[in-house]
Amino acid sequence: MLGIVLILLGIIDWATTVLGVHYLGAVELNPLFAGVINSNILVYSIIKIVAALLIGFLFYKGYVMAEGLDSCSNLGKLFLRSGYLTSFTALTAVVANNIIAIVSIL
Repeated sequence: MLGIVLILLGIIDWATTVLGVHYLGAVELNPLFAGVINSNILVYSIIKIVAALLIGFLFYKGYVMAEGLDSCSNLGKLFLRSGYLTSFTALTAVVANNIIAIVSIL
């Protein structure tokens, strides 16, 4: 379930970015993607969606492995949980920023 939340946030990030940049005249602030989104939206879309799917899948597998292994240390579980929380918080902030930018343009 937690992996699905990260995938959904990643897809919402992609959709709001494409909407803002291509249809409302917003600017991509991420310097790694600014050139890609303006020159090739298909490549940008593939990168963002594959990254969202991969991250969600990896966290899902991490949680399945941590629950299935008795030898998984508490420190390992702490790293997994803190990584998930960090990813969730960062993606939520990015999506919120995108929505605020879209609303301010409208």
